[in-house]
Amino acid sequence: MSQSAGVEAKFPMTVRAFFEDADRFLNRGDISLSRSPLMASRLIRLASGSFFSHAAIVFLLPMRHEHFTNTFVLESLFKGVGIADFESYVNGRKPIEEVGILRLEGPGFSQDFFKRANGILLNEVNKPYDFHRLWRIALSILFGLQQAVRRMQRRPNVYRRWMPRQFICSGFIQYGLFLAAEQSGLDTERVVLKNGLTEPSPDQMLGISPEDVATSNKLTWKYVVCRGWVHEVANYDEAKRVISGA
Repeated sequence: MSQSAGVEAKFPMTVRAFFEDADRFLNRGDISLSRSPLMASRLIRLASGSFFSHAAIVFLLPMRHEHFTNTFVLESLFKGVGIADFESYVNGRKPIEEVGILRLEGPGFSQDFFKRANGILLNEVNKPYDFHRLWRIALSILFGLQQAVRRMQRRPNVYRRWMPRQFICSGFIQYGLFLAAEQSGLDTERVVLKNGLTEPSPDQMLGISPEDVATSNKLTWKYVVCRGWVHEVANYDEAKRVISGA
C-alpha cells in the first residue's frame, strides 16, 4: 500500500514520484503503449499505421512487504516474449520512450482476472516475435489487402484449440485477455480490443495493432508519460496532444 494513498495526487507529476507510488496509480493488467524516436519504432509505426509502436501489460506492482519496489510488464519484443522494468522505459538521464497507459474496466475485470491473463502470457515467455505477421499488416495498410487466412475464417471456433507460437506485441496482449475471459466465463466480446471486430479468428486476434488498442472503445485512457512527467488524460486525442507538446 502506498504511503501517500490519503494525499490528493497532483498532475502532472514527475516520473519518479509516479513510480514511487505505482501501486496507487497503476493496476495489474493496465496496458502501456509506447513510441520513441529510434529507427525501429519509426519503422514499426510506419508498418502498422500506429501512433505508437509497442504495447505491454502491467504484470507486477511493487510489493514492499516482499522487498521489491519495481513495476514489471510483460511484452513481446523482437528477441521474444519477456519481462521488463516499466520505469526503465521512461526514467533515467535521457528517457526516450513516450508512453500512454490504458485500463480495461467493468464487472468481472478483477485482479483475479488479470492474474489469470498474466499467467497465460507468462507461459509464453521466450516465444518468438512474429515478423511475418507484422509484414502482412504492413502490406494490408499500404496496398489495401485483406489480412485473413481463409481456412481460419471458415472455422471461426478454431481458436479454442489453437495455441500460437509467435506474437506481435499488441496481439500478444489480446491473446491473454481473450483466453482469460473465455476461461473465466466472461463474454469474450468485452475484451476484443479492435472496434467493430466480433468473433475474431486467431489471425485477426493476433493481428491487433497498437493503433487498435489506442482507439479501442473497451479501454479507458488514464495517463501519458513523456519528457520526465506524467499527465492524466481522458482520451486518445488528448494523449496525442500531450505527447506532441501541443
